[in-house]
Amino acid sequence: MPKPACDCCNIRKIKCHGDYPCARCIDNGLTCTFLRQRRKSGPRNIRQRSMLKIWEEQTVSARLAMEETQPIGPFSPGPVATLHRIPLAILSIALRMYGEKLYGIWPLLNAESLIQRLESEPNNPDIYVLATALSGATLSHLNQVVVHETLSEPQTADSFIADSKRVRSEYDYMESITLNTTLTSYFLHIFYGRQPARAQTATFYIREAITFAQLFGMHIEDTYSRYSIKDQQVMRKLYFLLFMTERYLCINDGLPTVLESINLPITDDEELPDVVSGFLNLVTLFNTPGTDFFSKWTSHSSNTSINRERLLLIQHALQRPLEIPNYANDIQKVDIVVSQHWMRSLAWKLSIQLGYVMLNSKREMNVGYPLEIAQDALGGIAQFSPETFEVHGPGMEVKTYEIANVLADSIQCKPEEQSSLWVGPKDTLHTLAGVFFSLKVVNPDLRNKLSAKLDLIFGGSMLPRSMDVVPEVEDSKYDENVFSAASYSPTLDEFLLFT
Repeated sequence: MPKPACDCCNIRKIKCHGDYPCARCIDNGLTCTFLRQRRKSGPRNIRQRSMLKIWEEQTVSARLAMEETQPIGPFSPGPVATLHRIPLAILSIALRMYGEKLYGIWPLLNAESLIQRLESEPNNPDIYVLATALSGATLSHLNQVVVHETLSEPQTADSFIADSKRVRSEYDYMESITLNTTLTSYFLHIFYGRQPARAQTATFYIREAITFAQLFGMHIEDTYSRYSIKDQQVMRKLYFLLFMTERYLCINDGLPTVLESINLPITDDEELPDVVSGFLNLVTLFNTPGTDFFSKWTSHSSNTSINRERLLLIQHALQRPLEIPNYANDIQKVDIVVSQHWMRSLAWKLSIQLGYVMLNSKREMNVGYPLEIAQDALGGIAQFSPETFEVHGPGMEVKTYEIANVLADSIQCKPEEQSSLWVGPKDTLHTLAGVFFSLKVVNPDLRNKLSAKLDLIFGGSMLPRSMDVVPEVEDSKYDENVFSAASYSPTLDEFLLFT
């Protein structure tokens, strides 16, 4: 008995060998399905009208199949037609990388539980697109690939993301919003956020995730009572990841914020409460300056008023030593420390833009205050390895640049006092620049901007414009040829001896 023709060949009325997927679908880049009623054969040349009809038929058939086999619930859009997908064995490798190395940054999902759901619900597209998006974001963040005996070549982050988007396009995910829908958009943002050339794509996906979160009701406290404690915790943590990302993009790109703070997640029912405690420290930090502070960085900043007293209060709150739990991992700690001093730098920068900073003012409103910020930052990051910085991607590069940048601005505004026993602004800038240039290059423009200022400050000395990593040498000292400033500048270890 001959094999039945697939939907695409049936619609086009051409011969199909019945293989899955069939050769004609592969040649034409079509999804091979067997969902519709059989009809007569037709012309062999594919027409645009046929292409459109194929897509419409498959969409309708898949939707009918979902409605007949499983009603749409709050967390499941139901199965779609069986498609060729990345094997579970390959997905599991990437998902376990997330659980082992990145859960501290995105403390949202249990990798093993997600793998079990993939195994028990192989036709649930909501789970599959989430797993592939998370895998792509993980591999991109760690700069890794998946190697497996069944693969002829390593599986890259791009291939996971491409499959996530392909399967997602097969069902109407925008009209059946779930928690997984929102998570998927967030991880797609993470993936594209690592690529400076795809900044607008990354922005689109974070806005999509924020919109889904609001449509889902995550900004409304009453929403949470409808779900289990476990789901409530994931929802709150996801909401605050969106909250912090939006505020970072507000500073970096001038995008307006729409999310307001809600009740923080608790750690009582968490599998890894220590990790979540570290996450909450970062959330508290981003919540400290208030909405008006972030609004001043948008194109509508003139509509927002923030006076000198308010900025002083923000500085006082941000300069307090953070009570970072000892059990928080180094990846979390370095993010908290750098973010704290990045925000202090931004508050000083805003103060000087508004005309509150004076040459002889006291402390926070003094031209020389960035020196204190930079010295605190260097003291806080001395304990961390380069790997803990790099895993955070372009955000860490931006924040470290801003701390160094405001110190450079401060030096250009105020002549340095000379002392052989004092680690001054130039010495501190020299050391901080060494840390910045040791980070992996994501945005070369930042390197060029800082280098131009350093050339002026150090009398035209040539500093590296684009360098992937500053090589480590004995005793953690930077190579003496990296900088050629006229005056001596200490290494990070030597700097800490003075401070």
